[in-house]
Amino acid sequence: ALVALSRTLYDGTALERGAAKRKSVAASASAVSIVAAEANNPTLLQALSEKILDVDVPCATIAVGCLSNYVSFYCGSNDDGIMENDDVASDVMAPILLQRLQSSLGTIHSMMGQLQNAIDKKDTVNTNKKGSATKAAPTASDIIDKQWPSIKEQWSLLSLSLITLAGLIENCPKALQRLGVNSFPQLLAVMPLARTSLDFLSKEMIVSGAEEEKGKKKEMVQPIMDAVTNATRALHSLLDDNRSLITSLPLGNAVSELQNAITTAEFPNIAKLHASGSILSLRRVLVLEKEIETKMSLHCEPTAAALQSCTNDVILPLLSFIFDSFTNDSSDDSPKQLINQMIATSLQLSTIKNDADMEDEIVRKVNSRKEPARDISKRQKKMKQDKKMKEDQKKQQDDVDMDVQATKEEKDEKQQEEAMAFVEEDEEEDSTENKDDTKQQKEDDLQEELDNIVSNWKTIVGSHKLALELVANLCSGINGNGEDEEEADMYQDDDEHMWDSDDEAKLVADSKGATDNNGANAIISPLEQAMYNSMTAQHHLPEKVLHFFRKWVEFLPDTTNVPALVSQDVNEVLSTCALCLGNVLACNLSTWSSIGSEKNGLDFFWLQLVTMLSSSTETSNPESTTSQPHAITSVILSMLQNQPRSRTLVDETTLNGLFTLLLHADANEALMQTQCNIISILGVLCSEPHPASIDAKVCSALLQRLSRSSIDDTNSSNNNQASMKQSVIITHEILNTLMDMYGDEDNCHDEVFDKENVLDHFKRCLPGFKRRIKKVNAAANITTAKEEVNVWNETALNTSRFIKYKQNGG
Repeated sequence: ALVALSRTLYDGTALERGAAKRKSVAASASAVSIVAAEANNPTLLQALSEKILDVDVPCATIAVGCLSNYVSFYCGSNDDGIMENDDVASDVMAPILLQRLQSSLGTIHSMMGQLQNAIDKKDTVNTNKKGSATKAAPTASDIIDKQWPSIKEQWSLLSLSLITLAGLIENCPKALQRLGVNSFPQLLAVMPLARTSLDFLSKEMIVSGAEEEKGKKKEMVQPIMDAVTNATRALHSLLDDNRSLITSLPLGNAVSELQNAITTAEFPNIAKLHASGSILSLRRVLVLEKEIETKMSLHCEPTAAALQSCTNDVILPLLSFIFDSFTNDSSDDSPKQLINQMIATSLQLSTIKNDADMEDEIVRKVNSRKEPARDISKRQKKMKQDKKMKEDQKKQQDDVDMDVQATKEEKDEKQQEEAMAFVEEDEEEDSTENKDDTKQQKEDDLQEELDNIVSNWKTIVGSHKLALELVANLCSGINGNGEDEEEADMYQDDDEHMWDSDDEAKLVADSKGATDNNGANAIISPLEQAMYNSMTAQHHLPEKVLHFFRKWVEFLPDTTNVPALVSQDVNEVLSTCALCLGNVLACNLSTWSSIGSEKNGLDFFWLQLVTMLSSSTETSNPESTTSQPHAITSVILSMLQNQPRSRTLVDETTLNGLFTLLLHADANEALMQTQCNIISILGVLCSEPHPASIDAKVCSALLQRLSRSSIDDTNSSNNNQASMKQSVIITHEILNTLMDMYGDEDNCHDEVFDKENVLDHFKRCLPGFKRRIKKVNAAANITTAKEEVNVWNETALNTSRFIKYKQNGG
């Protein structure tokens, strides 16, 4: 029954389809939704949870595998914020998983002890009987081969339990509260046990250079590696942004255990990075925030000193290694080679499937006559018999005995022919079955190979994104007590309030607040400053992240024939890297210099980014779905916002390149996001004193793009609602930027405003902008957040007031 559940209701693919359907508005009556509803049955979930504790390890493994799939897709929050089966997850699954963890850890520890004793006993027996004529005693490898399968089963069960627990922690807040302090020591206990097990195998198994032996050991240790990865992931998720839990934890030797996990060479990089994330979460609360609260340095406090030392001496070198090790070459383990293997294997698999489809089509056409081959043969024989009978009727039957004898011989001959035909047909069926089995086996082998390639690719991409997130965390600093509350009631009705000087002052202040250094409210503690110094002067992390970013930008110059999965992952890495560099740029880059260059960090960053942008726009199709230009312009925008001096580095060539990208025809989401960044960049540049000639160029480019958005609206059909949403977003950005430019009396060029007829453009585009907002909000096939619509409506309201303000001489 459990196997059947794992292949139907709780199959990962079925649940993934159900999760996608559930988020779709039109999924109310689909079959997949019905399956999802059954999989979400509380009684069934409770029964599966109880089976996790079954003494039969395969049975418990299947049960926890089903729950792992369920937690990954259906334990999270709905769009309306209501948790599905939150009580079952927190009150049933969570405590049972903790029991399973405790039981598995104890069982593995006991079995490893028994295995060690068996080997020690073997060594003692061999020593006592040395020189005597006895049969060969079993070697250590023989004993391990005999006992390890049972230990491997326990590690696999533990790994699945850990990944299910991690899913609960990440997706179910109530379960997170229930787990809390109780899960922390058990998760920590996985790492020393894994390290001990790996040390044992390294000591007792002498692996030669043979590929077969290497593959055997890799298969033996893989469940251990998976368990370590899942345990560190669960710990990272448990501690991330969880101040109340961290302050209540009895840390004990937790810091040293996490540091040992990071420095254990055999552990996978993704596990080391998750352990590093746990250290940084502890450090943020117990060191940085505490320093700010107490207004005194904690460098002499043991826990703070240990966390700071681990950060500077262990985590920063690990991150530096991760970024240095990424390469674009074609070595066997490089990402580019994995993509080549992925494409080649996919083509082979597609060829086999296409051949099978062609054969099925031929069979379907034959079967469409609804006449089996055996029946056709019989019908043909019957026709021959009828023909023979007609010929015989024309003859005289002088000798009856001769006719009977002839008929008998003919019948025997026909029976023999039929028997031979049946034998040939059976042989043909057997040959077809063997051929089908061979094809299916080849297809299964290729699918398994492709799954392994994709898994390796995902591991690399996952470790890169996690490393970037850790650097972003290191550079985020601790915010002060500044409040970002908005005056929700400031704008109530469309026509009741005019655009006045107070509104203008608020808009300009908000604009400057957004474009000036966003890190102004960040408070840097002494230990934080020491980490910054180590990051820049010793490990050169900002520069390495920038080079890392450039390698990913150049990774896919053209996405033709590249799997969609790869393009999506590359875009995610680029977005994460852009976010990381944005945080890096919020730090003081002018204090460090690049390796082998006389330029300071700011000049070096700008030169690299501009070069990347120019190269990406020349080598890639602007209509491509890749996000290289979007990611690059996002970093440039962060630099201009956080480093005011960088605004003086913009030259005419760079400005013209931005205009070209801005005025490129709408094509897809990636280009739209790039253009939004460029609009914001132009707004930041114009927030500084600038000549009227530059103002006129910027204003002209923005108005051209604004006009085309309005034209796109009139040309958009109901089937092109995605383009309509892009038009709304672009119009929203341009209107806000132009209001910022010509609402600031200090830097406003009124002569350009009048010459370019900005006010007339506002009047013409505003009605269409309002209509598009309503259409996009009402569209059934476009997902639009309520907050996003509110922002657009506020922009429309501000535009209306701005028009009235300018008409009244403002």
